[in-house]
Amino acid sequence: MKIFAETEVKDAADIPELTAKLRDESYEAKIERAVVLHVKAFNWNCPQHITPRYTMEQIKQMIEPLNEYVEKLEKEIKELKTQNL
Repeated sequence: MKIFAETEVKDAADIPELTAKLRDESYEAKIERAVVLHVKAFNWNCPQHITPRYTMEQIKQMIEPLNEYVEKLEKEIKELKTQNL
């Protein structure tokens, strides 16, 4: 999705009600500013130009050679550590 908007940077002290909505209690951070977007228009991207999505099974198949290589290297490291003891 493309969003066309004008932005407005606000000091957090000037907008306590918005700052309260933005705050995430699980994240220790002090909100200093907020960027407010005034949306003028939006448009969905053409499916022709969207990066292909893959299923988990397809991804597993694609990375299997990498996993096998890592497994081989980990085994080799373990063997080398055993030899050096």
